[in-house]
Amino acid sequence: METELLQPEFQSLPLNWNANQKDIYYICEQYFKLSLRCAKNPELLKAFQDPSKTVAFLTDGKNKDGYVWKDTENEYWKGCGMKLPEHTKVILDYDTSWPTLYFTKKGNEQETITIKESPLFVQVFSSGSSGIKTIKRELLPESDESKVILPFNVGDLTSYEAILIMPCFIPDKDMLTKVYCNDKKEAAEIILTTC
Repeated sequence: METELLQPEFQSLPLNWNANQKDIYYICEQYFKLSLRCAKNPELLKAFQDPSKTVAFLTDGKNKDGYVWKDTENEYWKGCGMKLPEHTKVILDYDTSWPTLYFTKKGNEQETITIKESPLFVQVFSSGSSGIKTIKRELLPESDESKVILPFNVGDLTSYEAILIMPCFIPDKDMLTKVYCNDKKEAAEIILTTC
């Protein structure tokens, strides 16, 4: 499956970057922008956390009714540029660093296909009545692309429930950590946060 970025804006990126680097940068930039805007705007946060709109925020900004968010300057949120099945359920998890996508077969057949991403590594496995089977386990060079082939066709997506556990970077639950030395308790020597 060819990578299709939904909102390419690459004018200011280094000329020597390949298409994967540009796609990764754009999606991350948009997701961080969305996260920071959600921290400042409780209505935007509420809209983003609305299950009927979350996939639109992460993809092209639209659901069947049109754009899901218009800011105070009348600009529409045009999405983060990801591509997801329309009926994906998204869980925004403050404790997760990298996304994990689950496809669980609907009905009596207990089968789940898991796609777990982490830095430079993709792992895909299925679990069901016949046990756990590794479909793919790949270590990648930096800024490379991993192609995962699901064991079903596009039309079969409706037979699976898709759940994306997505890292949540909205700093509304974050904290500022200040570290002091014993002999100088009034001025912090280290100040950090997770973002």
